[in-house]
Amino acid sequence: LNTLRTVSEDRGLGQDVSLQIHQILAIIGRHDKRLALKARLFKTISCTIGLLRIYSYNAKICPVLLTLLKIYAKNAITASSICRASGLQPLLRLALTLDRRHAKLQKLSITVVRHLTQTKKLAARATSTTIVRDILAVVFLMDKSQGQNRLRTIKIKEGLLKVLLNLVKSKAGRVQFLEANGFYLLYELAMNVLPNDNFCTFLDLSCQVMLHCCPKQQLPIDTIFSPVRYVLPQGYDYIVSNELLSADPQIIKDLDDMREKCKSAVPSNERNSNSEQRIRPKSSMGSSTTRASSASKSTTTTTCRPKSSKGTKLDKKKVEQKTLSKKKSNTNGNKYRQVSGLDTNGLDDVEETGIRLVEDEELDDEDSSKSDDDDEEEDDDEEDEGSNKENLSNSIPAPNGEEPIRDSIDLSRAYEQFFDETIDPIYMLRLKMAQTIIDPHTDSLLSRLFRNMLPASLTPLTTQSKFSHWRMSSDLYFQTYSTLAKSTRSAYQFTKLAYPDAFNALCYPRYEPMQKSDERSNRTTLLGDIRRILYPPSIYNRTIYDFDAIVDHSTITTLDNDDEQRCHRRSNTDHLLFDSRFECSNLRKAIQITEEEYDLILRPDINTFRYHQWFYFEVSNMRNDITYRFNIINFEKINSQFNVGMQPVMFSVCDALNGKPYWRRTGEKISYYKNTYGKKKKIYYTLTFNIRFTYANDICYIAYHYPYTYTTLRTDLINWSNTYDRTSIYFRQQVLCKTLSGNDCPLLTITSFYNQNDLYRNEKQTIPLHERSYVILTARVHPGESNASWIMKGIIDYLLSDEPTARILRDRFIFKIIPMLNPDGVINGCQRCSLATKDLNRQWSSPNSILFPTIYHTKGLIAYLSMCCSRPITLFCDFHGHSRQKNFFFYGNDPRVHFLGPAYGRSTMTKYFPKLFTDIQGFALQSCLFTMRKQKEGCARIVVWDEFKIDFAYTMEATYSGFDIGLYKGLQVQMSILQMIGHDFCRVLIKLVDQELKTAESVIPIEELFVTNENYLQEKCTSNGEEKRRSSSTDSSSSSSSSSSSLLSTDGGVQ
Repeated sequence: LNTLRTVSEDRGLGQDVSLQIHQILAIIGRHDKRLALKARLFKTISCTIGLLRIYSYNAKICPVLLTLLKIYAKNAITASSICRASGLQPLLRLALTLDRRHAKLQKLSITVVRHLTQTKKLAARATSTTIVRDILAVVFLMDKSQGQNRLRTIKIKEGLLKVLLNLVKSKAGRVQFLEANGFYLLYELAMNVLPNDNFCTFLDLSCQVMLHCCPKQQLPIDTIFSPVRYVLPQGYDYIVSNELLSADPQIIKDLDDMREKCKSAVPSNERNSNSEQRIRPKSSMGSSTTRASSASKSTTTTTCRPKSSKGTKLDKKKVEQKTLSKKKSNTNGNKYRQVSGLDTNGLDDVEETGIRLVEDEELDDEDSSKSDDDDEEEDDDEEDEGSNKENLSNSIPAPNGEEPIRDSIDLSRAYEQFFDETIDPIYMLRLKMAQTIIDPHTDSLLSRLFRNMLPASLTPLTTQSKFSHWRMSSDLYFQTYSTLAKSTRSAYQFTKLAYPDAFNALCYPRYEPMQKSDERSNRTTLLGDIRRILYPPSIYNRTIYDFDAIVDHSTITTLDNDDEQRCHRRSNTDHLLFDSRFECSNLRKAIQITEEEYDLILRPDINTFRYHQWFYFEVSNMRNDITYRFNIINFEKINSQFNVGMQPVMFSVCDALNGKPYWRRTGEKISYYKNTYGKKKKIYYTLTFNIRFTYANDICYIAYHYPYTYTTLRTDLINWSNTYDRTSIYFRQQVLCKTLSGNDCPLLTITSFYNQNDLYRNEKQTIPLHERSYVILTARVHPGESNASWIMKGIIDYLLSDEPTARILRDRFIFKIIPMLNPDGVINGCQRCSLATKDLNRQWSSPNSILFPTIYHTKGLIAYLSMCCSRPITLFCDFHGHSRQKNFFFYGNDPRVHFLGPAYGRSTMTKYFPKLFTDIQGFALQSCLFTMRKQKEGCARIVVWDEFKIDFAYTMEATYSGFDIGLYKGLQVQMSILQMIGHDFCRVLIKLVDQELKTAESVIPIEELFVTNENYLQEKCTSNGEEKRRSSSTDSSSSSSSSSSSLLSTDGGVQ
């Protein structure tokens, strides 16, 4: 490069030497990753561009120059230097040629131009010319002149569309596109090649370009904030006010401007003095103190973890920047200051050049894009839903007078009542088992109801194996459900009971395969939406259901269901009828577009403006000779399993009356894609599906997944309490606490009575009650994850059965089960939050006892066992649902990959329990993760592992969609499969008894059971590599499965 610069300055040597040097650079450039940086520092880019102008159409020299420029252009800063040197003009002249003799040169130049427009700044610089208009003209002329032979130039047209996609990301590029009638040109080209499968990439790129240029529309609602407001306790109303402000970005911008003006009005010396006097926030002090206290009181080996050496990348950058700015004598600081003058000062000293090369490369890496690890980890698992900013704002100070650290006396006073099995004699426990958790009035009604109907009204659900549980008849179930529903407290007035919930809908008796993805249908759907923008049809566009208008005008006081009387009755209206004023429902608005097409808008979580995924609503007054299309237009996730074979579920009342009360998968031509709604950074996505109803004037319920309501749980509790074996099983229901709206949070205790006279037991396996270890299971902290409740139902069914494995489990362990951690969210149809607008699975570090009582008391329950009773907790597992992956899997805690560094002295046996599921159908070991990232430090599994030293602390994630491995491969998940996963969980749990743990030492060497300095680095690299491969494979399989998912890559990493 130094020689090339010398030759370019000396005209006497001629161009031959320069050309030879360029040929050498083109060969070695593929192996030198810093060649682009070196070329910019040695200022040889202008020489390469000058030669390109001279040899533009030379078949031997031009490919060498283009290859070298392609290497340069991959670096964002070097690409900017090429544009400043007027290198874009000769490249465009080659890229936009119509001469077929230079097709090879044209492809190379298009690739270089695509790299030169990779960022918004570069694209904005390029759009100062007429490049957008020229690209559209060339693509259109190529398509028209070729006729049926369009396939010959398909690669060139695809390359030009990739360049165009980069350009329209800038505002000037979109303006040029609209002025050149690009919408109509690309739409006509796309429709011409739609039937041809060879033009898939061309169609996808065309749709992406048109979607980027579509004007953003606002959702057809008055406000994106939830129409249902729940008044929080006194002193916490600011939480809802903050959500209201966040819902309107303009208000936030005005507040920021006002804050900047106030800062500018205050002298700098006063600001510095005020900043020095700031005190550390109380919440952070409380959380850190709590962790230190709990760690010190634990009987296990304490950890010795570095505080800052292994922090997050964000923290590292902040520390480095502060250090560089304060310490001027630091070498790195000098490097940073020298970089600013690299492009203008000469490079006379080789040593100085080397120093600058290293630092300038670091700047290039920071400027170009985020690291691969950050992109892949940002939304890799379902627990990471909010951004770092949202997670930081989730902490809420404790109420006045509440101690941040709970001592043993306080814990004993609060939670000793939940552990009578370790103190009371057996005859007292039998008396307490008869106590119910429902109010006396409801209890008396149910007692009269069950007095003459049990057990004759109970029928076995299955007789295929020894394991069998019992199901109430539909009439008895309805009476029980309706009685309990009257005492369920919601944030707004319900008007009915949903038929499938009230009459105990069943799972479809046959397996349902995944729907095959039809890429052509997906593209046709997307192009149809674009056509609606270009050629607005004569549409109804009328609102036929508006939850906002009717939510406060309900006059119904008694909850009931009259679907059987309404069925087959035709309404006077000529459109579908919708309803969502029942438990777990959340449809907000329905708009009729045409006779058979409807746009639907979901309601956000209570007191918020976000989290749109779960849906559950009723539709009626349909015809059976029309295929209806439903468009749910305000989803938020960037990708969905609906693109790879998942279908919604539907329940038909007519089918139920005909003896088929089943939830079934339904929907054809399902597609999930980015739409034109939203503003600025708020982007919405559309789920569209077609349904042809079997019966006219039917009443159907459509849901994202199989619903499991809070009242369903209470009904199941009644069923369990009346059907288990009272002679040998200790099963007790207690109220852990009241939720924010006053609903009960049930706590279940399951174990067996200690009786040495039982003949079927082995005396060596029978342990007295006060010596048994505990297993703590929780579920449904996120209300929209109903699949977690079905797994939990399978676990409880199994533990109360007569299976030999269930008997051994009851003999070995005491199960403390909290089947629903967020009843308020479940009742009101929320997706992720509680009534306090926060994700409860981020509150475990320092939960607020008033706003988050279920988390506060669940953590207190575990603290009581760990600190007061010193009772061993064998396992903790929190059950969740995953919307972007198939199968079921675990998230655990590997002490070697903690976000604060390795936890020395902690056991690495955490991976042992998931490995026991290897032979279980539907389990994906390759999807399991054991990392602990900073943004998830407040979730259940990390807090339980870190503060209470429980090594076996997990999150189980179950799919909404289906399976791609094992016996269930190609099948969608069903209620029966989810309950079977619960049964399998219990069967695997038996392997955690002492005999199995002893054999584990032969599988994992004893020297590897605890973290040491020697094995940390190697293990961490291996874990990160496995996570990276797993994340990339998941994203690639999800994005390649459908053309619609490929459209989503324009907004960042695919979820």
